[in-house]
Amino acid sequence: MEAVITQLDSLTRAKYFSGVALVSIFYDHLLTLHSEISTIWANPNRDYFPKLTYVMNRYYTEAIVIYVAYVLSGTASLNDSECRRFIWVFALTATVFIGTTQFFILFRVYHSWDKRKHLVIILLAGFTAFITASTTLAIITVADAQDHVQYNPALRTCIIFELPSILPYMLGSLLGFHLFLILLALYNAFERPHRTHADIIDSLHSDGARLFIVLLRLLTVIMSVVGSPADCFGVLNIVWALDSIITSRIHMRVEGLKFASFGKTSRSFLAI
Repeated sequence: MEAVITQLDSLTRAKYFSGVALVSIFYDHLLTLHSEISTIWANPNRDYFPKLTYVMNRYYTEAIVIYVAYVLSGTASLNDSECRRFIWVFALTATVFIGTTQFFILFRVYHSWDKRKHLVIILLAGFTAFITASTTLAIITVADAQDHVQYNPALRTCIIFELPSILPYMLGSLLGFHLFLILLALYNAFERPHRTHADIIDSLHSDGARLFIVLLRLLTVIMSVVGSPADCFGVLNIVWALDSIITSRIHMRVEGLKFASFGKTSRSFLAI
């Protein structure tokens, strides 16, 4: 009986976590809508690739967050096969789209500001290794989770009874990629000519957004080890929403600085 109550509590938290993720991502979208219009859509650049990257990161993520909130709301009429499909959609899109959008934004940063080919080559090699490992682990994780996912008609929601044992390794690969980016940023900061040590500190300060993402990734790894399935899934949903928020702000900041759309320059990617 105690185990059932604990599971119900976890499911309730997961439902509210999905609501928090939904409110957070749409509230931030409203806050940054003016900046989005001026730096993304009204941008004189005729290259449509940055716009496509932004749509993938911001709007596609919002669509998935809405989908997650709908599935966990208790109002959806689903079945076991739809619950299994839901896990596939969430896991693979979270892995591939987060990694891909962040890679192209960071690639644009290094390509536009540094103009050093060896950094781009290192970034490309690291991303190739990351996306291969994380996608492979994500597929294995979801395939393993299929036997532990079931639709509960009484609660009208999908239930995950057990977390796959390989999930921490999959989340660890995401954490490893962000740590790799932090190390690359450190290397970039110390390799560039600086007049004083304060210049290096300023350069490292601009990478605070990536450090925050690393802390979020670390939280997901910890939850996959010590948390219940519902709690882990709820935290993953919130982290994905926050990841999209931060990356969208980085994207707008990069485009704004390049085309002088923001006016006064800030030292932080998060200052929009």
